[in-house]
Amino acid sequence: MEQSDLDLLQLAPLYHLQAVVKARRLPVALKPPMGDTSSPSPTAPSNISEIGRFLFDEEALVTLLGELNKIESAVLLELVSCGGRANSRDLALYLSQTGLFPNTQRTDNSPVHEPLGVMTEMPARNAAPFLPPQYPVPYPHGSFEQAIRHLLSLGMLFWGRQTNFAGRDYTSGIHDGVLIVPRTLQIALLSIWDPDEHALLRTASISHDIGDGARTLQRQLYLYWFMVASQREGLSLLSNGLLTRSSLRYVLERLPLKAQNDQARLETDVPHLFFLRMLLMQLGLLYERRSSLYAAEAEAFFAQSLLARARLCFRILKERPFWNEMLFLPEVNVRPGPGPLEPAHDEVMRARQIMLERLQHEPVDQLGEITALIARTKIHAPYLLFPRQYGPRAERYSSGSNPYGWDFRLRRGWLTHREGWHMVEGGFIRALITGPLCWLGVVALDREEYPSAFRLLPAAMTIMSEEEPVDEDQPWGRLIVQPNFELVLLAPVSELLLVKLDHFAERVSLDLVAQYRLTKASVTRAIQQGLHAEQIQHELEQAAGSEIPQNVRYSIVEWERQARRVEMWQSSTLLEVADVALLDRLFADEEMRPLLGRRLTPLLAEVAPGQLEALQQILWTQDFLPALTAANDTFLPQEESALEPLSEPQWHLLPDGQLQPIYEVLNLYLVAEIERFCERDNERPGWLHISRTSLLAALERGLSLEYMLAFLERFCDEGIPGSLKIRLKLWGGGYAPQSQIQVEPAPLLHLSAQVLQDIQSDAEVRSLLGTEVEQPGRLIRVEPENLERVLALLRERGFPIE
Repeated sequence: MEQSDLDLLQLAPLYHLQAVVKARRLPVALKPPMGDTSSPSPTAPSNISEIGRFLFDEEALVTLLGELNKIESAVLLELVSCGGRANSRDLALYLSQTGLFPNTQRTDNSPVHEPLGVMTEMPARNAAPFLPPQYPVPYPHGSFEQAIRHLLSLGMLFWGRQTNFAGRDYTSGIHDGVLIVPRTLQIALLSIWDPDEHALLRTASISHDIGDGARTLQRQLYLYWFMVASQREGLSLLSNGLLTRSSLRYVLERLPLKAQNDQARLETDVPHLFFLRMLLMQLGLLYERRSSLYAAEAEAFFAQSLLARARLCFRILKERPFWNEMLFLPEVNVRPGPGPLEPAHDEVMRARQIMLERLQHEPVDQLGEITALIARTKIHAPYLLFPRQYGPRAERYSSGSNPYGWDFRLRRGWLTHREGWHMVEGGFIRALITGPLCWLGVVALDREEYPSAFRLLPAAMTIMSEEEPVDEDQPWGRLIVQPNFELVLLAPVSELLLVKLDHFAERVSLDLVAQYRLTKASVTRAIQQGLHAEQIQHELEQAAGSEIPQNVRYSIVEWERQARRVEMWQSSTLLEVADVALLDRLFADEEMRPLLGRRLTPLLAEVAPGQLEALQQILWTQDFLPALTAANDTFLPQEESALEPLSEPQWHLLPDGQLQPIYEVLNLYLVAEIERFCERDNERPGWLHISRTSLLAALERGLSLEYMLAFLERFCDEGIPGSLKIRLKLWGGGYAPQSQIQVEPAPLLHLSAQVLQDIQSDAEVRSLLGTEVEQPGRLIRVEPENLERVLALLRERGFPIE
């Protein structure tokens, strides 16, 4: 017997312990303390430990468990599964909603005698279904109350400390309090009952079928992505990050959803649509730029298997705060509430993960009421959204008593403590079940509008599993390429193939059979985006499993020729060889060919985008040492760019013009180049020095001052010191035509050109004015006490001063 069980006996009234000893026929006599033994005194008898040893004997408890009826067993099992304690009325509500006993409301005090059974038909809902549940009225002779009374009389249940029993029957089941199962009884019950026997994630039950719901989600993700990708200017966004009304209408007209709100004014008015957009942004398929929504490259995502994509989407919902169920609480006003794109609070993320864990204990492929799930969650996780430390339960829906700083109110009035849980926490559970979990294909609902029941799909075992998905081939339907340029894709239609076809063909329709059409405009658009006729032919032949019609192949090649009559390339990588036979051999190599693009000349070929490093590795393994050069550097003149290989800084440039080498061995190309305008330092080997003599000599040889300055800025760590840069420009004539500094006498008048012209026409004023400061120069104020120091520094740097 554990200490917690002994504490329960000490808190029970003496008269109740006497009744328990008598009902269990324990071989021990109760030794009450001095006083009236009939009073409900909390004072424990002197032999409480001996009573507990007989009362909580494991063999006797196992025997008693086998004699309990259906309702009594259900009460104990549910209490043990939630940790051994729960509120009695919450427990009655949940068990009544499971159909274990009826929840019949009566106006008189007559006992309820209803046959036990499970409800087979879900009750119909009205137009306002999201109302707090009606707790079953406690009757002394009710099924639940009689079960509680029997368990209390056998010592298998006890009331919690906070329940006041002064003048009340301890064994009455009508009290509103906390029921506690002794720890010893919990251990005995767990020895004959496995609470995880109906757990969801059993490894042996996991298959690789993701179900129709998850397949529908993947198709909707593709359709949304395609809609955005087809808009060159993207979809416009409001300042709060939501779609504008025109963009929202555009998406609603083109995306077939099961339930659409024709009167939607904001994107959040259609939660399913909003969820698709936010999920696509989390997947990296959509991104926001300059108040518009654009599509990113999607082949890498859709190239994954359906199972891998479905699990990735579920994992994003589980781990990332991009979705906030608090925006969609039915019949509850939240003020000020979260913003439409505000990340979910940490407590919301914790509650979501708790609910996902709770779902693992729900029966698979069985219809159950959402209200029953909410009632059971209240028993297992009473602090689902509102931590205990933020204040009493009765005040947690006020802004000062919850971590969110929000007020939660019913649309028709204030929230009480008990109905508040079913409307706020219950609304959160309902929003999660009928929203993301339904859209991800984890659950199915009994109806689209005002759903009252859900069914955990068998595919949930696959989607919610933490196992790594097994690599499997994508389901490809057969592609038929017709001579009239029509493309017909038969089911199963792969999203990856649809993405590929979207690059170079125009979609006609998309259903069980996808229809596309090749046109000159679609092929030209693909070529402008970097595709080649050879790639288009390869994609079509691979999907069709055979050669495409000859006229289609010839037309694609001709359309490419016409589109490439004038081309401008940016950021291209070219491969140049000295022997034609070598380039022939590289194109014939099966490993090398995918890394190369088109052959531009007999000695010049294009390198595929992003394949430079891989091409270098292969060339090194074949005993080639390719030289890597950059063309048309932005820092250096074009005639000098061939002398500037890619490198990092090689020197520290000191203010006196000395160049200190950073490394023991420098880049030989850069050393040869810098010696064109620098001198070697004979006292320190490896050091260089730039002087007036070396700079003027370089200028006479044709090097420009701009080139030398750019070279030093790029290949000297921290660039050129400011004082040295001034001297270099003075030596090289960088301040031409005027490098002289004049000190103008003060004071000066600052006035517009028109005012100056007018006052100079006034003889009296003109005689008092001095000379006008020349316009090409710049005036800067210097404090009188700093003037001499400034002039001395400028003279040191070589400026002539008048």
